[in-house]
Amino acid sequence: MLYRWVFKNHTNIDKIAHLKSKLNINPTLAQLILDRNLSTVEEVDNFIKPSLSNLHDPFLFKDMDKAVSRLLTALREGENILIYGDYDVDGITSVSILYEALFELGGKVSFYIPNRISEGYGLSRKGIDAAKSRKVKLLITVDCGVTAVEEVQYANENNIDVIVSDHHEATKDIPPAIAVINPKLKSSKYPFKELAGVGVAFKLLQALYQRLGYNIDKLEHILDLVAVGTAADIVPLVDENRILVKFGLERLNTNSRNGLFALVESAALLGRELTVSTIVFVLAPRLNAVGRMSNAKKAVHLLTSKSLQQARNIAKILESENKLRRNIDEATCLEAFDLVDKQINQEDSKIIVLAKENWHPGVIGIVASRIMEKFNRPAVLISIKDGIGKGSARSALNFDIYKALNSVNYLLEDFGGHKFAAGLTIKEENINDLRTALEKLSNEELANEDMIPSMLVESEINLNEFDANFLKWLKYFAPYGPQNMTPVFVVRNLEVAGEVHVVGYNHLKMKVKQDGIVIDAIAYNFGEKISQFKKKNQKLDSAFVMEENTWNGQTTIQMRIKDFNLL
Repeated sequence: MLYRWVFKNHTNIDKIAHLKSKLNINPTLAQLILDRNLSTVEEVDNFIKPSLSNLHDPFLFKDMDKAVSRLLTALREGENILIYGDYDVDGITSVSILYEALFELGGKVSFYIPNRISEGYGLSRKGIDAAKSRKVKLLITVDCGVTAVEEVQYANENNIDVIVSDHHEATKDIPPAIAVINPKLKSSKYPFKELAGVGVAFKLLQALYQRLGYNIDKLEHILDLVAVGTAADIVPLVDENRILVKFGLERLNTNSRNGLFALVESAALLGRELTVSTIVFVLAPRLNAVGRMSNAKKAVHLLTSKSLQQARNIAKILESENKLRRNIDEATCLEAFDLVDKQINQEDSKIIVLAKENWHPGVIGIVASRIMEKFNRPAVLISIKDGIGKGSARSALNFDIYKALNSVNYLLEDFGGHKFAAGLTIKEENINDLRTALEKLSNEELANEDMIPSMLVESEINLNEFDANFLKWLKYFAPYGPQNMTPVFVVRNLEVAGEVHVVGYNHLKMKVKQDGIVIDAIAYNFGEKISQFKKKNQKLDSAFVMEENTWNGQTTIQMRIKDFNLL
C-alpha cells in the first residue's frame, strides 16, 4: 500500500434512507449524494440536470454595472480596447473569449500577454506603454490585476481607463480602476467565490450581453474555452464552475472550434471522449508550453483562429514547444530531487524550499507540483538570476501557501496567487530566511501524520453493486474535479484471474474476480510492481475508481486501481 486509506464517516442514516426511497437507489449512491451537500430531491435534480439558467446574476458582482457601462461606451464610440491577460491556460482562454466576443460586437479590440521571462506575471508598465502606443482608451485585465495598484494608477495618468477582472486574492489596497470585478474581494457579495479567471471574464461578457438584450445562448460558442481554462486552473468543480465545465465539455466533444480541434488532433486524441482529465493532463500542458518557453500569444491565435489549416500549423508549434518543455522539466526535476536528498531533512521539514541559479522559470511551477506530489508536502522552487529569485509555490494538505507568503511578505519583493498555488519574487540574500520562516509556519500548522500520504475512500463495496443504475448515477455526478472528485471505493479479497502484464508506459493490466464477476483492471505507473504478483490466483484488496474504457470503438467498464494490498 502506498497510502493510508481513510474511510468517510457515514452517519446520516435517516437522510440516506430518505434518498434511497425517493430516488430508488442503493445506500452507497445516497451517501455520494449527501457528500455533495445535496439533501432534497429538488437539489439532486438540479445537480444531475444542470442548466445555464442556474448561473448567478452577473450584476451581483460589485462594480459590474460600472464595468458594463464603460465597456458599452467604448464599443459605441469605437475606442481602442486592449485585453491584458496572464500567460497560463486560464489567462490565455480569458483573453481569447473576451477578444472573440468583443470583436464580434464590432469592438476595436487587441490583446497583450506579457513575456513570462522578461516581464513576469501581471499588469506591467511595459504593457501599459504598449497600450499607450496603440492609442488604447480602455484596458481590461483578465486573470490578473487585483494587486496592480501602482500600475493602474500609471494607466490612469496616461488617460487609459482600466477594468480589472481577476480571481486572485486581493491585498489591502484595491487598484484605482473604473471597476474591479473579483468574487474574492472582501466587499464582494457575489454568492460563488471560486470562479477561475476565465469564469470571471465570462461573467463580464454575460453581463454585457444581458444589458444588450441577448440570451445567454449567444455565448455558448465560447463555453469550450471556459471549460478548458476552468479545468486547467484546478478550481473547485462545484456551483457555477461545474455548470460551465459541463456545457463546455459538451461543446468541446461535439462542435469545438478550429484551434481546439487542431490541438486534439496533434495530441492523437481524435475520436476519444474529452474529459476534465484530458484538459488537465493533455491539452493544458500544450497551451501552457508556449507561455513557458516563448510567448503565449501563439496560443491565443490558435484558439481564435478561423482557419483550420492555420490552427494546425500553430498546433504543431505548440507540440514542438511542449516536447522542449518536457525535456527541460525532466532535467530540472532530477536536479530538484537531488537537492532534496542533499539539503532537506524530511523528518524536520514539513515544507520543501529549493533554490538554484538559472533554473528555467517556465518549468519551476511544474517541478514544484512534482516535488509536492513525491514528498507529500508543500514545495517552493526558486530560480535565481543576477541576485533575484523568481519562485513558484505549490501546496496541499490545507496549508494555505498564499496566507503563509503574506505573513512573511517583508522578505519578498512581490508575491501573488491563492491557497494552493502562488508566485513570488525575492532577493537572493533573503531566501534562507524565507526557508526558515516557512518551515516554522508549516511545523506549526501541519502534524506528523499529515506527511503520510492518505487516500479518502467513499466506502467498501462489492463488484456486484456496479449494475447499470449505479454506473448511470456515476455519470450524473460528472464532470469530476476538486471538491467533486471521482468516488474512490475499496473492494476486499479480489482474485487475480489469469496473467498480470505490463502495457503502455509502465501500467499493470489484469482481470480481477469476485463472486463469479470478472472485470478488467488497470493500475497506471505500477509496472515495476509486477514481480509482487507471484502466486497463482493472487488475492488483493484494492482502492479504485470505476470508469469506462473505449478501445477500437467498443466501450467497457474497468477498474482503475489507485492502490492495492496483496494478501
